[in-house]
Amino acid sequence: MEREQGVPLHCKVTVRILKETRAFGPGVAQLLRGIGETGSLQGAAQQMGMSYSKAWTVMKEAENIWGFPLTERHVGGLHGGHSVLTAQAQILLQRYDSLEDSVCRVAQEKFAEYFNPQELRRLKEIGHGK
Repeated sequence: MEREQGVPLHCKVTVRILKETRAFGPGVAQLLRGIGETGSLQGAAQQMGMSYSKAWTVMKEAENIWGFPLTERHVGGLHGGHSVLTAQAQILLQRYDSLEDSVCRVAQEKFAEYFNPQELRRLKEIGHGK
């Protein structure tokens, strides 16, 4: 049997928490991580290649859905303003990461069960009358 070159088959799962619209997902998580790293929404948006206005809209929508702020904004000062994650945002991010890890682990297990080399051989043999 010929072996195909390149990346092997695999699955990718994306976790999104929804209400009427997206409440939390990879984008919000990445923005929060970026705020934690850079100390600002603008810095986080730049890291992602996202406009500040888009990042601000995403954060405001998430805060409205959750009903509490995700960042504390500190204006001015000697070195300008900065932002930090609220305790709620830190917990949300930790829980999201744990949920995503769990879901991805189960998805990988099921993928290995349904798409292992033996099962793929069976699929190929179906069309050959074997």
